[in-house]
Amino acid sequence: MREVSYLAFILLFIIAIIWSKKDKFKDTRWLQKVCLWSIPLGYIAGQAGWIVAEVGRQPWAIQDILPTSASISKLATSSVQTTFFLFLILFTILLIAEVGIMVKAIKKGPAVSTNNEN
Repeated sequence: MREVSYLAFILLFIIAIIWSKKDKFKDTRWLQKVCLWSIPLGYIAGQAGWIVAEVGRQPWAIQDILPTSASISKLATSSVQTTFFLFLILFTILLIAEVGIMVKAIKKGPAVSTNNEN
């Protein structure tokens, strides 16, 4: 299911690129809204897929079909904590960079067209 949502997102991106190349994107408000509202769908699909995988694993361990020793990982707590904090730092840096880029683009404003052929 997750792959289907990723493919739909890619298809939407391709459509937006094609319409942008044909200079129709700025006149198509519905496509702009769909593109805007589809931004969190990739994140939601990823999290939903992870939840489905984990929830699907639990009944096997609970009903003694999957041994508990096979259903748990043998990772040390310190390695899980290290990985978590590395991802936390990485994504915090990416968030700061993204916000900085957006603020710079917002301060710059939209490009003013000097073409008066309307």
